[in-house]
Amino acid sequence: MLSYKEYTEDILRFSSWYLDYYLFNISKIFKKKQLKQVNNIIIIDLKYIGDLIIETPMIRALKQKFPKSKISIIVPKIMKDVLKGNPNIHNIIPYDKDSINKLLKQKFDLGILLYPGNKKLSSLLKKISYYRIGIRRAGAFEPKGYFLDKKTKPCLKWKHKLEDNLDVIKTLNIKTENKKLELYSNKNISQFLRKNKISQKDFVIVIHPKPQHKTHEWFEDRFSLLADKLIEKYKAKIIFTGSEKDSNYINNIIKQMKHKAINSTNNDIPTFFSIIKRSNLVISVDTSAMHVAAAFNKKTIALFGAGNPKVWHPYCDNYRVIFKDKKVHTRCWKHKCYLKGKRFMECMKSIQLYDVLKAVDELM
Repeated sequence: MLSYKEYTEDILRFSSWYLDYYLFNISKIFKKKQLKQVNNIIIIDLKYIGDLIIETPMIRALKQKFPKSKISIIVPKIMKDVLKGNPNIHNIIPYDKDSINKLLKQKFDLGILLYPGNKKLSSLLKKISYYRIGIRRAGAFEPKGYFLDKKTKPCLKWKHKLEDNLDVIKTLNIKTENKKLELYSNKNISQFLRKNKISQKDFVIVIHPKPQHKTHEWFEDRFSLLADKLIEKYKAKIIFTGSEKDSNYINNIIKQMKHKAINSTNNDIPTFFSIIKRSNLVISVDTSAMHVAAAFNKKTIALFGAGNPKVWHPYCDNYRVIFKDKKVHTRCWKHKCYLKGKRFMECMKSIQLYDVLKAVDELM
């Protein structure tokens, strides 16, 4: 259920998007620029694992439209391995001072601004690219993209982020029906599997319990009960994944369990991907692991509270979303819960153990 506050924010968001779009088009009436031959394309996205994976259908469609072009993408330095091996990408550029200084000496025919749409990155794109397209309006008061030659046409319904990205290139009349995610991970994890006594016959469930944002977090005791139930019912090997800073959180979950489980944190990105690739089922809160699982077309269960599954659900064939939007306050987009007392974190509290077990049964 949405509060009056969230409804108001939605109205402001869509209204500002339409206003920005039509004012932009009016300003461009006498300043139209034509896209010429496309040999080099640069994309900017300074977000995270899931965001970059969701872009792969857009990148593939660009390559199909301009098969002789070289596509480069600027990403956060720690994200440089996410798209590694993608055959549609010529160059992955880490966002740091040295790389940007080198980039300023190059020229691109087409520039695509995805996130964030602030003046700093918009100015960078203007300096290095002839023709520029860019992001949809992410929020009523968020940066909207500057110095663009075309903007994404607004709409009044929530779309999956994958569709949002494809809408950006629709401004160039590029359309595709192929929306399959792509991920390329060839990291050999045989040593990890041997160390943890995981054979090819074992039924492996990856649980990713720790999100980036506090409002997406479920509860340690419920994860421990869930893992025990899955071991007892499916004789599953349970691997908890996360970053180095999540290790203590995951250890607390395992300490509460009756059975053994594996704490797999502090891995590099290729190892993290390969562990999910080996799994038979992935259970994740609203964060990167569900998108990695979707890219490998794994059976996936995603727990949503403050986020919006219409925008961020796993984009694959076999998934279940647990989202109690009919019962409690959800989809506020906040990183910290502003509800107090008994209602604090009610979106995630409403997700019960039996909800997840039921979703597992349905997928199995």
